Amino acid sequence: MEARPAAERLGRIHDVQVKTFVKHADQRGFFIEQLKRGDLDDDGRPFIGERPFAQMSRSLVYARGGNPPELIKAFHWHELQWDYWDIVVGNARVVLVDLRADSPTCGTIQTLILGENSPCMVAIPPLVAHGYQCLGLENVHLVYYVTEPYNPAQPDEGRIAWNDPRIGFDWRIENI
Repeated sequence: MEARPAAERLGRIHDVQVKTFVKHADQRGFFIEQLKRGDLDDDGRPFIGERPFAQMSRSLVYARGGNPPELIKAFHWHELQWDYWDIVVGNARVVLVDLRADSPTCGTIQTLILGENSPCMVAIPPLVAHGYQCLGLENVHLVYYVTEPYNPAQPDEGRIAWNDPRIGFDWRIENI
């Protein structure tokens, strides 16, 4: 990580993709196509390309109605695996950190709001650390698709503490 403060390293991370969902709503409810072959991201690039899906999982973060660290699930990263995240209930701040030494955005921190108020999916490449924080008073349900199946004997996962000073991200939520 660079010695520059986190606030100076905010921006877009190379290869991270966002696909905003189209919600088809009527008086009965709504329908969203989450992910399909041929989808394009918000910049018009192929969203899944040739990356196969290997597993689908779900995670839950309990809302506790404040700003303690218990609301944060961060950071982890993968050597091989792409993650596709979709917050289907609640709202979360997703924080990404580019750990790739050969990336033009190495050290960059990207933040996104995903969830009911911002329905979109993010594609997270290997070696981009990622985590999220519950926003609001509603539990957050994260559904995610990955390109490698989980192998408990050799997990493709590294961890970095949510408050690691090398990242230096300020998780506080400020009221303006």
